[in-house]
Amino acid sequence: MENMSDNTKLEVALEILAAKIADESKKGKSASDDEMKLLIKEREEMYSGNKEILEKIINVYGPEIKNNYERIVK
Repeated sequence: MENMSDNTKLEVALEILAAKIADESKKGKSASDDEMKLLIKEREEMYSGNKEILEKIINVYGPEIKNNYERIVK
């Protein structure tokens, strides 16, 4: 993903993070749970321009979401 513009990376990361938050919510987690607090903090840092968090969302959460989607579709 290194050839993508920063704006494109932000858009991709935003969709991935939204899917990750929704997935955690489906598992019954609320905004007060530690995992959700972390995701919300990472969202704020992503919007603040933290490129490390942006890369983490794409490279760590992205494959998780993709695997979950592929299991659902099959």
